[in-house]
Amino acid sequence: MEKDNNILDFVNEKTFYMIDIDGVCIDTEERLAVLAQEVGWKEAFKIVDWHEHIYSSKQINYSLDILREVQKTLKRIQLLTLNHTSEEEKEKVNFFRENGIYIPIVSVPNKMIKSLIVPPSFYDGNVVLVDDKEKNCLDWENAQGIGVWFTQDESYSVVKKVKSLEFLRKVK
Repeated sequence: MEKDNNILDFVNEKTFYMIDIDGVCIDTEERLAVLAQEVGWKEAFKIVDWHEHIYSSKQINYSLDILREVQKTLKRIQLLTLNHTSEEEKEKVNFFRENGIYIPIVSVPNKMIKSLIVPPSFYDGNVVLVDDKEKNCLDWENAQGIGVWFTQDESYSVVKKVKSLEFLRKVK
């Protein structure tokens, strides 16, 4: 059985959803990595124009369209995103609001683990994290949450996988 076809088997009508922004909703991660290859990560964070970087992003697999749609009925959803600077955090909030997405945004400070900011145990483990980093999904699972890797990778993984946020349209 393919993992991205059975994600709804692991959730119920009380499950909460935490959706990563970079690499799941918009392509900021991939483009920042290109800059970092040129100048190094530390320097990239210093010189990036966060407004231009975020506002020139493209949505991934219709993620913004899906979030705009499901926010009308699914209230157990938040965006959980790592921010390297306060400027990045501000620009992400503005970008999502200007794109008609009013889902709460939880900021994770640089070098912090998402499960420390939003402990899955607070939700009795009934909380899904959709993230493009497999290690974040594994950490989430180790903290008793449900980690779902957002990837096009077809290789085997111990965590559940999805290629889009399409499954959110089916959540009750």
